[in-house]
Amino acid sequence: MNPFLPLSTRFLRVLAIVAPVLFWAGVLGVRSLLFHEERNPAGDIFALLTIGIGATLFSFWIFRIVDRQEEESRRRSQQLALLHDAAIALTTELDLNTVMQKVVDLARELVSAKYGALAIMAPDEKTIEQFLTSGLLPQERAQIGAPPRGHGLLGALIHDGALARVPNIAQDERSVGFPPKHPPMRALLGVPIRFKGRVIGNLYMTDKLDAQTRPTIFSRQDQEVLEMFATQAAIAIENAQLYRQKQQLVVLQERERFGMDLHDGIIQSIYAIGLALEDAQARITEDPDAAAARVHHVILELNDVIRDIRNYILELRPQRFQGRDLKRGVEELARDLRANTFLDVTVTADNIEPNALTPEQTVEILHVAQEALSNVRKHARASAVELDLIRDADAVVLMIEDNGIGLAKGRPDGFGGNGLPNMKERARAAGGELVLEPGEHTGTRVVLRVPIARHLLAF
Repeated sequence: MNPFLPLSTRFLRVLAIVAPVLFWAGVLGVRSLLFHEERNPAGDIFALLTIGIGATLFSFWIFRIVDRQEEESRRRSQQLALLHDAAIALTTELDLNTVMQKVVDLARELVSAKYGALAIMAPDEKTIEQFLTSGLLPQERAQIGAPPRGHGLLGALIHDGALARVPNIAQDERSVGFPPKHPPMRALLGVPIRFKGRVIGNLYMTDKLDAQTRPTIFSRQDQEVLEMFATQAAIAIENAQLYRQKQQLVVLQERERFGMDLHDGIIQSIYAIGLALEDAQARITEDPDAAAARVHHVILELNDVIRDIRNYILELRPQRFQGRDLKRGVEELARDLRANTFLDVTVTADNIEPNALTPEQTVEILHVAQEALSNVRKHARASAVELDLIRDADAVVLMIEDNGIGLAKGRPDGFGGNGLPNMKERARAAGGELVLEPGEHTGTRVVLRVPIARHLLAF
């Protein structure tokens, strides 16, 4: 904006009042000189005052409109600039969870909303598969309980597939109210996210704040900006989903390759070793020396196999969790446990900011979770296990609790072998602290607390 415009506007305000008065005074003077009229000073003064008052009121009215239009233009320019920055920010991310959280955070900033939410639709386009929020404190979000399922006003917007601007949620006939401990919300702006004619999600913004952070209603301009952003968000979400699918395909291909390598290499070697041992067993009585030589040769072959297996372990274990989002990694471990056992596995996982932890910390946390779940499966004699991953005030906390037999008597750690030392070492490597304690009722609880990066603690 032109820095001289405010000064010019003030000058024009004064000029709009003074000019008519001076003009009329000039007319009176010319009439007196040309026509030699007798003037009535009181009447002339009254006329000048009347013109001055009228010009003042007219000036205020006109420039009020000008100021409003100027403010609207300024706001639109700011929103367009934010929209441009938001589009660039979305293109820099490929992780799906990160992209979705950025979408709702940027959308809330675009329209100056106090709260925001992003609902990702299931393939049937009728139910909510994921629900991400922005503007809520962790404790507020926890108090609300389960995410919405698509009832009431949100459900109506989902089924209609149309945008909506609602001045007062409580007065809308489609509203069914809020759950207990839900923050009060008044104005609503809902915009669908479409990709190739299909609704893949919805953006919900509530409680718009003006420049003085006072609640107001969303404008037509807010709606237009959010619609433009929804188009960019759809592309970003689809790209992230395709990237995730590509990663999953790469993982499957790697698994197939390693499976083939194991089958054609190590498994075949073990099979050959088995045959050699059977041959040695048959020779023990008739030719002990040949049998001993055969066993010695088998031992050497077995050492080679052990070395090959160790090489696979050293290559595979670090790779499994490299580049993995913490929430998704915990969910995958739980899914594997559920698929390979009869345990009832429950998972509660918050989205963790991508730069809250280093990639190395994420890997260490996932390895601790893997070791703890392995112990539950092998030794706990449990029927259920619960995993909680939460973003605490200044740390990321992972808690794994089972309902098994609990900590072993006479052994304070409850773990044998290298399991517990390895877990503690990984906790230290992540800069965190590992605690083992009895469960709330039975079983064992493993708690790992890792501090968050310092630059995020202000948020």
